Amino acid sequence: MRKFYLLAVMLAFAVTVVAQTEDEFEFLDRSDEIEEVEVPSYEKKHYLGAEFTKMFFALKEQYVYIPEQTSINRDPSPTTEKPAIYNSVKKLDRHYKKMLKKGKMSKEEVTERLSRVVSVVYSIRHENTAVLEKMLWGVKDVEELESIFTKKIVLN
Repeated sequence: MRKFYLLAVMLAFAVTVVAQTEDEFEFLDRSDEIEEVEVPSYEKKHYLGAEFTKMFFALKEQYVYIPEQTSINRDPSPTTEKPAIYNSVKKLDRHYKKMLKKGKMSKEEVTERLSRVVSVVYSIRHENTAVLEKMLWGVKDVEELESIFTKKIVLN
């Protein structure tokens, strides 16, 4: 009976260790490719300036597309690929804008935090992120969203 109990404890420990390492994600850093993006003049300016206008336009190019017309759907609407990730970064952007307006965060702090999140989101676009997306769907707190993008995702 002791052997069974010891085996059960060891198995529970092993499952816990594997689950903890599964919550961390490692991806290739592609954020330097944002510099190559050209923003059209009609694009709405971001509240943090031209650099962030370029970053968010690059995200939009990566995550939002318009499907081809078909005989059934003659005027297709824009479709978001990986909506959990794209909508999470937009949610963080709105949150930071509110914090900046209320004076609870400085512009430098918002710039630093948001640029880190945007570079992560841009880099993970073409990766297998199914587990990450499931994790993001259940998150309502913006602080937890930010910690997922900054602490659980490692870019190489």
